Amino acid sequence: MKGILKQYEDYLKRKDKEESTIKMYVQIVTHFIRWLESNQKRLEHLTRNDVLKYREQLQEKGIKVSTINKLISTLRTFLVWATQNNFVQMNTPENLRLHEYKSNHVKWLTTDEESSLLNLVSYEKNPYKKARNEALIYVLLYTGLRVDEMAQLHTEAVTETTIQVYHDGSLSREIPLIHKVVDKLNTWIDIRKKVYRNSPFLFVTERSGRMQPRSIQFVIEVYSEKLGFPITSQILRNTYCRRLVEAGHPVEQVKQYAGHKTIATSYKFFRN
Repeated sequence: MKGILKQYEDYLKRKDKEESTIKMYVQIVTHFIRWLESNQKRLEHLTRNDVLKYREQLQEKGIKVSTINKLISTLRTFLVWATQNNFVQMNTPENLRLHEYKSNHVKWLTTDEESSLLNLVSYEKNPYKKARNEALIYVLLYTGLRVDEMAQLHTEAVTETTIQVYHDGSLSREIPLIHKVVDKLNTWIDIRKKVYRNSPFLFVTERSGRMQPRSIQFVIEVYSEKLGFPITSQILRNTYCRRLVEAGHPVEQVKQYAGHKTIATSYKFFRN
């Protein structure tokens, strides 16, 4: 690690960076490499998902979005240099910055954004991924499930007209399904049976009998990057809640279907 950092430091000096800037850059890169090593990762085997996990850890620590974006921007500068010098084998990721929102602003997709997302998902060439990802996105958009709820869903929780959400073994809520979501789920379940017959979980991967929350988030992030506008699991959930409001559902029903802990949360979706 010291050899790479020394070469990077020399590179920054040749670029006439100020001493304080060089020190900051090296500190940020050092922290990232140590994080990699603590997770049994090596720089030469770095993947985009590793960078996203690192960014996620910074979020979990409660670091401000603006600060995270500065750190990630600095890290990306290093990765560009490291790739050019064959220390890293992957293509340097684009669009790693987090989108900033005011704390009192609830973001949901516009009708055009929603259509663009659904169209993009339908273009997937791999039949397995197409069926799974369409079911995944449609369920998120039209049931408002949280990511951890998605990861815990069993195939038995899907009925002909509803999805049943369980918490700690008890039925928490039952969400009505529209026909197009049922169709996507049925298509996915038919394909899924051929891959993982013994897994109880609804969403699986080609390598695992359960799709983890991080894997679900990664699918969403890839679509967001391709489309060029922010899409997160929370934004998809917000879109569902806003759709309920626009369809004329009372606030009590929004709270029930979304599983909000307080009715104050549900009221946020009634603004114009």
